[in-house]
Amino acid sequence: MIKVSNRKIIRHIALQELKNSKKMNAVVVMSIILTCLMFTSLTSIGGSLMNGIREETMRQVGGDKMAGVKCVLPEDYEKILSDNAVRNVVYRIAVGRADDENIKDIMVELNCAGSDEAAKSTYCMPTTGTLPSSISQIAASTLVLDEMGITPEIGTKVPLTIDIDGKKLSYEFELCGYWEGDRVAVAQECWVSRDFADKYAKTPTVNFKDTEGIKYAGYWMVDFDYANSWDIEGKTVELLTRLYGDLATAPNVGINWAYNTNSISTGMIEGAAALLAVIFIAGYLIIYNIFYINISANIRNYGLLKTIGTTSRQIRRIVLIKALIYSSVGIPIGIFTGLFIGRMMLGSIMNLCDIRSSAAYSVGADIMLIACIIAAVFTLITVLVSCIKPCRIAGSVSPIEALRYNDTQINIGKEEKRSSKVTAFSIASGNMRRNKRKVIVVVLSLTLSAVILNSLFTVIGGLDMDKYVGSLIMGDFIVKPKQNSSSGDYSIITPEQLDYISETDGIENVYPIYFGWGNMSLEGTALVKAKKLYEKYNDADEHHSLDSILNKQIEYADVYGISPDILEYMQLDNDSLDTDEFAEGGYAVVFSNYINNDDNSTEDILYSEGDTVELSCIDGKKKTYKVMAVSEMPYPLSTQIYSLLAGQIIIPESDYFELYGNTENGKNVFKVMITVKDGMEEKVQKELSALTDADGSQLLLTSKQTYAEEYSDFLKMFKLVGGMLSAILTLIGILNFINSITTGILARKRELAMMEAVGMTSKQLKSMLVWEGSLYTIFTAVTSLVIGAVLSLTAVRAAAEVMYFFAYKFTIMPIVIIIPILLVFSALIPYAAYTVICKESVVDRMKANDI
Repeated sequence: MIKVSNRKIIRHIALQELKNSKKMNAVVVMSIILTCLMFTSLTSIGGSLMNGIREETMRQVGGDKMAGVKCVLPEDYEKILSDNAVRNVVYRIAVGRADDENIKDIMVELNCAGSDEAAKSTYCMPTTGTLPSSISQIAASTLVLDEMGITPEIGTKVPLTIDIDGKKLSYEFELCGYWEGDRVAVAQECWVSRDFADKYAKTPTVNFKDTEGIKYAGYWMVDFDYANSWDIEGKTVELLTRLYGDLATAPNVGINWAYNTNSISTGMIEGAAALLAVIFIAGYLIIYNIFYINISANIRNYGLLKTIGTTSRQIRRIVLIKALIYSSVGIPIGIFTGLFIGRMMLGSIMNLCDIRSSAAYSVGADIMLIACIIAAVFTLITVLVSCIKPCRIAGSVSPIEALRYNDTQINIGKEEKRSSKVTAFSIASGNMRRNKRKVIVVVLSLTLSAVILNSLFTVIGGLDMDKYVGSLIMGDFIVKPKQNSSSGDYSIITPEQLDYISETDGIENVYPIYFGWGNMSLEGTALVKAKKLYEKYNDADEHHSLDSILNKQIEYADVYGISPDILEYMQLDNDSLDTDEFAEGGYAVVFSNYINNDDNSTEDILYSEGDTVELSCIDGKKKTYKVMAVSEMPYPLSTQIYSLLAGQIIIPESDYFELYGNTENGKNVFKVMITVKDGMEEKVQKELSALTDADGSQLLLTSKQTYAEEYSDFLKMFKLVGGMLSAILTLIGILNFINSITTGILARKRELAMMEAVGMTSKQLKSMLVWEGSLYTIFTAVTSLVIGAVLSLTAVRAAAEVMYFFAYKFTIMPIVIIIPILLVFSALIPYAAYTVICKESVVDRMKANDI
């Protein structure tokens, strides 16, 4: 066979088809634009939100490095720096903490930055001025300066009292640089010079683990990155093993939880995978359906081409060339439109939610580039995948089949006998039965939009404000100490201050909580369980729980003295607990925790109901308690500090006074939970603020209303993002429905003209087309209700329940609401489309070879 170079001719035929099908071109390009717009907007918004959330988390952590080693010597820094697995190694030298009487509300650390990069990595690089270069200079955040009443100006004197491993040093610095402080950070930073660090916090000569007591001054904190953020913890273990031989001699390590993928649950992964699959399928259905109709409309042309010798491969190439041309036009428009919509949506989210660090969420150049690449690749893949079946149809059709093709499958063979009356409905249902593939594609496309809308509505409707607020505060108000000191003295609310709170008008109930330290005995089953825990996890912990276990006790357990009424606010494993019996004394609610234990494991529940436990006070007093229930102190009422092997023992306040009443601050209160009469919240807050805001006060007031407002901001953002995503996908589904019905009618205009020529009236044809559209909606309603219900009860429930403040509530109301809207469209669109094509005469429509 002679091989003829005909690529140019094939391209010419493809271009000629494009010129002859302008209406269809517009529809196909619009479908690609919609798909690319969907991918781009979702990618840019999702990427920006993830980037912003990660940035916010890094600011809370206090650094952007993936991992770091704590309290090491310069030689350790050199070891890490020389390892090929790490990147961007920086260090800072610990000096001390501010212990100035002018600083009441924040914790302030003083360190020496090893470089500008080290300061930048902690978000504490001066934006005005520089880092210190001489012994008398200091750089500080505006929050520290504001707290001290100092105007941030270069050269201003900054007198400061510093605690350096228990030794107080008063020093007058000169401000050389400052930056805007961030309140989400655990501690505020002040930078001093290397000369200051060398003089007052000299580099230790012994390993940190070998020091007596806890001394940090002079030790180095080394932070670093890896080539990527996958399995940071595993890489860090390998690094320490490589450098130190075994973990027992390696320094303490910290992993930046902003990068931690271990916290991603299986439910979250499955939910995200399901969402991505649904989005891809939605794009596929949009383009596949339009391409299928396009091939149907041009099938006669392909048959004629075959009669003159065009091969199946060449016809498939014609279709592919058209697809690539459509993509070259639609993808750029979709990308720019999607980025514009994504930027607008993100800006609305930031403004509506009043997010302070909106720059972190901005659609930066890197995110824009990634969004564009992902959207372009996904859209092109979707186009190419969608072309596979239409290309096969176009290439395999015979000339005879093509000439008699009219968008419905013609059954040649046994003639069907009809005894029932022929109506517009029967013809419409018959048409849909003959073209099941088109029906399935259109129905699935609409179903996906309805199901996604229902899923998002289920998630939003399940967000529970009471659970969210209850995890942060109990009651209406809590008065507690400002924990800006490392002294460990939390019980500072005096009896006089408690009386002031109790006598405040408008308060309904006052629940004081007393706190102290003690040792809990480990005997019998509890000791056996503790030893098994240590044996299982001893390679991962720092070994300082071993002495405690060998001494058969949990050292420095949290001891809480409470009113029996507080038990009603706790989640107890004993629903029949007798509060009156608890108040009599001798009974305790006990909880134990091993910090390295798996989240879903109960191995660290060392005590059970009916066990006995001996509590030893620091001053030697002892008392044995019977375990009445197992439960931890609610997080808002606890110290919120957990050691490696931790224990809590909750006893009646009468027993607490018996054991701790004669010690220093023994009757001082740790926290006060307050409930308020209806309508008195504002008045009570004003009265309590006068106590907590007084000069020299070490008390802090938190209110339920504050957290409720925070929840409201979060919910607004969630609703806005979810609502906009739902709107985009729903709009795309409706537009796909419009495209499918309209192009289907345009492609069938010869068939409809023939039906009109043999006697069907225009009214009957319109009625038939309206019934076809209505049947699409009815099928969509059925599939949406079934798939939506199944997905809601499985994937949506599993993915959303990872949020601790989510309460699942089954609903299909969004689907029920959207069905009437689709019914209206299903009637109006066919009616309008047929009215448009009727502007041409029957003869012209029967002669038409294209649309």
